[in-house]
Amino acid sequence: MPLPKLSPLQSRLAASLMGSIMLLILYLAFSSSHFAYAADVNSIRPEDHNHERLIDLTMLEPDDEDEDVGPRLDGYEAEFVGFDRSIIGRVASANDPTPLINNRVVTTNIEQGHTIPFSFLNSSLWGALSPQASSLPSPFRFRKRNSESAGNMGGEGFKNSDSEFLEVEDGEQVLTQDGETNSTLWPRQSSSTSTRTLYITVNTCTQPEAKQANLAAPSQLELYISQSEKNKNPRPGQDDSLQQIYKLDGGAAMITLNATGDVYIGLSGSNLTENYTGTWNAQIAASIDAPYHYYNSDESNLVLVDSDKGSALLVTNDLTTDNGSLYDEWVNLIPPFTMFASKTANSSIAGLQYSYCGLEKKAEIAGTINGGQSTGKIQVSMTTRGEDNYPKQQLYLDGLTPGTSYYGVLAMTGNTTALGREGVGAGGQVWKAMSFSTISADNCALVYNLSFCDQVAWTVPSNPNTFPNTSALAEWYDNSTYDSYKYFKKALAQIPCNTTSSAQYSLAQNCTTCDAAYKTWLCSVTIPRCTDFYNDLPWLQERGMGQPFPNQKTLSPELLSQANSSLAMNGSRNPNIDTVVQPGPYKEILPCEDLCYGIVRACPAIMGFACPTPGDTGFDQSYGIRRTANESGQVTCNYPGAVHDQSIGSRSSIPQAMDKGWHRIGGVKEMGYDLEGTFEIPLKGGRAAFQAVGRPCMTLYFFFVSPRTT
Repeated sequence: MPLPKLSPLQSRLAASLMGSIMLLILYLAFSSSHFAYAADVNSIRPEDHNHERLIDLTMLEPDDEDEDVGPRLDGYEAEFVGFDRSIIGRVASANDPTPLINNRVVTTNIEQGHTIPFSFLNSSLWGALSPQASSLPSPFRFRKRNSESAGNMGGEGFKNSDSEFLEVEDGEQVLTQDGETNSTLWPRQSSSTSTRTLYITVNTCTQPEAKQANLAAPSQLELYISQSEKNKNPRPGQDDSLQQIYKLDGGAAMITLNATGDVYIGLSGSNLTENYTGTWNAQIAASIDAPYHYYNSDESNLVLVDSDKGSALLVTNDLTTDNGSLYDEWVNLIPPFTMFASKTANSSIAGLQYSYCGLEKKAEIAGTINGGQSTGKIQVSMTTRGEDNYPKQQLYLDGLTPGTSYYGVLAMTGNTTALGREGVGAGGQVWKAMSFSTISADNCALVYNLSFCDQVAWTVPSNPNTFPNTSALAEWYDNSTYDSYKYFKKALAQIPCNTTSSAQYSLAQNCTTCDAAYKTWLCSVTIPRCTDFYNDLPWLQERGMGQPFPNQKTLSPELLSQANSSLAMNGSRNPNIDTVVQPGPYKEILPCEDLCYGIVRACPAIMGFACPTPGDTGFDQSYGIRRTANESGQVTCNYPGAVHDQSIGSRSSIPQAMDKGWHRIGGVKEMGYDLEGTFEIPLKGGRAAFQAVGRPCMTLYFFFVSPRTT
């Protein structure tokens, strides 16, 4: 049958229809609602074009030891974007390692005799580095620490890292001067394209408790690390040639290693005797940026300024030596440090002293809890007090027990990084513990942050009956000193200070340096540094022995007879202390001799200042000498910024005093005062005063610097 003959228009329509049908068939034949993407990746490198698609996948490796699923091949294994192993493979078991994610902490409980497995996978190892934001004006630099410091017990693979640490002198914190990089300086990443530096850190938060008080702290957790495909479950009993073993130190570990691929980790608690009960609770984290937790077992970075019976003032080392903009930034900074303290007789922090979370949970006095929340138990502030005037942070603890020794631990919360608990270094930093003590006496009180004598920060003679408020006591001392200073200021005004250099009294000194030297000396001699009367350190000077203690008790007749033979022992160097404060017997740290020499050096000779020297009559009751090598860490004489570099047992304060005699100062008439009369006034409590009534009808008082030597 012949086909119907189509018109030209119908032919074109039929051809178009047939073409459309063929295109539709071809589209349906080759289209699919799902495509599978498979990549044969033995290792993920930054140059891998599929890296960004695979980096966020959670890939769980099976536990060869605990999984009974038959043999597996180590060759090709497809990964399907959008599908995890719960769909394409077996269901993950409870024994599978917990994958660690960069800079994210995992908290776990470890029972005695058990090991908790973890892994840090290749995808995380070669992921992008995290931002390292910091709220500090300039970064810290720390002494190099390698894996041996965490207690390496075996294996050589992690001892030598090619990461580079910036050098630090004497292991102290040193801050860079550029101020441009607001980040903590850690070992930089290796430039190698085949390895990457990985930091694994652990903090023990709690540990099994001893059933008896006299038992030592339980053994430390152990960290097992493997990079071998033959040991994906490192733990006790595995081949030690395929794993490295690290015992925690003080409840903490910081491990640095060069990784090439998947890293397998086991955190293990040993079997303890029946004398211990409970489990360990610990934090573990891994980072390709910097240690999540940090501790320094070499430096405490914290020293004792002084203490009384119920409080203590401590201060950090200098935070910067910069005199420019960084100086102002540190001074105005919200204090970044906190601290923890416990009695040395309390073993609660034993074995946890390098763990931030352990100190938060177990220290008697905790500056923070719950990962950085302030408790308000420690008053913190920035200060520039001291001879160098560099910024540092001071920490004031109250509510302490009299006559008790404490451990103090400086710390920095991880929140200082401004990234919370999931940022770089968010686990916090802990420094080596130092020790300090409170005194037993209640007639010495700690004062600091005075208005005029702003360099004063020490324990002063007190009486809780006459001055129950320490702030009022500090104000009285400050005002009394300023009243005396005003007379010196009037005398200094007679010196031609604002004149040409050739007309000034010195090319090296001026009225400003004279004023500063006199103020430093005056505050040190008018506000004596006080300690317990029964402290027997040899450089201490007895004071006020003829008076009763605040509780109205008096010294023994033998001691009273000694006091009656010495004016220096019988009263205070400032007689107003005996009449107004009435502290009773105490001992004093004498001001350092160089404070006196500073006045002679800085002030005009016409003012007639002179100083005694060692061997002169009365020197031993007037001034002290700075510590020698065998007295390292102890305050043997007082000066602004004097601190106890090391704890010294039952320290209190370390005082000294002045002798009594007749004293006179010259040069008043030459300074422009026509005197109608002069009077020699005997020293009282180590203070000499000269009163002159001149034609301007103005009474001047000068504190004498030197005792009579004849």
